[in-house]
Amino acid sequence: MASEIAVSVTEDISFRPLREEDIPQMHAWLNNPLVAEWYGLGVVNVTFPTFEQVRDNYSQRITGEKPTFCYVILSGERPIGHIQTYRVGDYIEYSTAIDVDPEGWGIDLFIGEDDCRNRGLGSRILSRFLEREVFSRPGVELAVIAPNPKNERAIRSYEKAGFRHEKTVWVPEEGEYEYIMLLRKAG
Repeated sequence: MASEIAVSVTEDISFRPLREEDIPQMHAWLNNPLVAEWYGLGVVNVTFPTFEQVRDNYSQRITGEKPTFCYVILSGERPIGHIQTYRVGDYIEYSTAIDVDPEGWGIDLFIGEDDCRNRGLGSRILSRFLEREVFSRPGVELAVIAPNPKNERAIRSYEKAGFRHEKTVWVPEEGEYEYIMLLRKAG
């Protein structure tokens, strides 16, 4: 059962839409071994992607060709990572595999800067993003996040943000299990 949380954050965290000029930074982050351990490019989770793969993947999102909204995570003015959201039902195979409300909005994120990890920022970033970019959308009542079941640090961070484990499922198009966590909009 999804938990409910009232979202409130005071940390100096903000988000801006991903832009073409961010592609070199995205390439560097996605080739950081600490990011690549848990986060890959695209549906098949390509780790250590080429610059061209990163450009091709994110350009489609920047231009709106793909229905995923991508953002750079900022701490003050400093870019520190990436976060994205999408309506689960816009990705039919994925929606079928995870079997949650297709009107729910999925979230994926990583902190790309090594000195920003292990400081408790993940849950604050996620809470702020839920407030500003997910639950602020008309009609959005459910958020979904699905880490690798072995990514204990991410799972703890998502729990601190209010997410609760619903089930663990095999996602054929990704070739791996996902630890499905849900959060319902508070009240």
